[in-house]
Amino acid sequence: MSETRERLAKLGVGIPEILLPTPGTDLTKWAVVACDQFSSERSYWEETDRLVGDAPSTLRLILPECYLEDGDPAPRIEAIDAAMEAYLAQGHLRPLAPGFILLDRSTPFVTSRKGMMLAVDLERYSFEPGSTALIRPTEGTILKRLPPRMAIRRGAALDLPHILLLVDDPEHTLIEPLFAARKALEQVYDFDLIQGGGHITGWHVPESHMGAVASALEGLAQGGMLFAVGDGNHSLAAAKQLWEEKKAQGAPADHPARWALVEVENLHDDGVLFHPIHRALFHVDISHLKHAMGQRLGGSFLPGEVAPRQEGSHHSLGYVFPSEKGNFVFDRPGNRMTVEFFQEFLDDYLAGHQGVSIDYIHGEGALEALARTPGSAGFFLPPVAEETFFSRIVTVGVYPRKTFSIGEAAEKRYYLEARRIKP
Repeated sequence: MSETRERLAKLGVGIPEILLPTPGTDLTKWAVVACDQFSSERSYWEETDRLVGDAPSTLRLILPECYLEDGDPAPRIEAIDAAMEAYLAQGHLRPLAPGFILLDRSTPFVTSRKGMMLAVDLERYSFEPGSTALIRPTEGTILKRLPPRMAIRRGAALDLPHILLLVDDPEHTLIEPLFAARKALEQVYDFDLIQGGGHITGWHVPESHMGAVASALEGLAQGGMLFAVGDGNHSLAAAKQLWEEKKAQGAPADHPARWALVEVENLHDDGVLFHPIHRALFHVDISHLKHAMGQRLGGSFLPGEVAPRQEGSHHSLGYVFPSEKGNFVFDRPGNRMTVEFFQEFLDDYLAGHQGVSIDYIHGEGALEALARTPGSAGFFLPPVAEETFFSRIVTVGVYPRKTFSIGEAAEKRYYLEARRIKP
C-alpha cells in the first residue's frame, strides 16, 4: 500500500474503482433520483418509468420506496439483483482507473453544488447512540427501516449510492482546490438530469492527486469526527449492518462490502442548503388532532398566513388543514428543538390511532398540496442552524430523526456511479 493510501485509510477513506455507463448510454435516462424521494407521489415514479422506457437505467437497479406499500418486495428485489448481473454481463458499465470523481451539480434552486465521490470504511462508522466514530450519523437510526434496504444490498452485485457525507471545511481546503484545477482533469460525464433535476458534470481525480486530498482531510479530522451523514443515514446504516453480517460469516478484511461509495460535500458550499423535513398526516380527524396537540403541548392554533418558523424562545409550527392554515405556538422548558417535542407527540398519537399514517415531506409546495385533501394535515418544521451543525453533533449528539434535508426533493442525489460489492 502506498503512503498516500495508508494516510487515507487512517481517515476511513478508500480509493475506489468506480463504474460508469459505457459511452453511448443515454445518461439522462440512466440516472434517477434517490429512492426515498416522492414517496407519496407515485405519479413521479410512473412518469420516470415512462421516460426511461427500455433504456439502461438505474431505475431498474433500485426500489422506489413508494412501492413498499404494495406488499412483499421480494419479487422486485429479485428483479433488481438480476438486472445488476445482466448490466455487468452485457457490458453496460465500464471501470475507471482507481480514483475519485469531482462533480458539480446545478439544480432548480442553486447554480452550483460541488462534491466528490469516494469510498468510506464502514469500520470507521457507527450509528450507535453516543458514537465517537470518525463517521457519525446526524439523526437517530430507526432500526425497522433497515431490513428492506439490507434485503436489496444483501444480494446486490453493485453499490449505487445516494449517500451524502458532510465535512466542516470553512476554509475550502478539500474540494474547492480540485474544482479550481478541473480543466486538467478528465471529464467523465456532463448531462441534464431527468425530471427537472438540473445538470451534473464530473471529472476523474486520479491517484496522483491524492496527496493533497489526504492533507486536506487530515486538517479537517479534528475532535475525533471527520464526516457527518448529511443524507442517506439509513442506507449507510444498512450497509454497515450487512458488513457486520458478512464479517460474522467469515468475510476477509479486504472484502469490497467493507466499503461504501458516497458523495462528500462541504457544509460551507453555497449550494448546500438545509431545509426542514415536514410532516404530513393522513386519515386523521382534524378536530381530534387539534385537541390532542393543545392538551399535550399546551399551545394555541393561530389561523392566518404561515409565518417563518425559526427556533427560539417560543416553539412554532406552521400548519395546513383542508379548511384552514396558520401557526401553532407553544412553550416548553429546556434546551430542546421544536421537532423533538412535536415528534414525541406524533409518535404517541400514531401509536394510539392505528388508522392514521404519516409521511415526511421535503418540499413546502408538495406538503401544502397533500394537506389540502380531506382527512389530511400538514406541519411545517423550523430550519436547522448550519453554523452550529457539527458542534451540536459533537456536544449533544444526533438530531431527532427526519429533522432536515439538504435541498428539495428534486435536488437529492441521483444514482449515477457504481462499484462492485461482490468479490
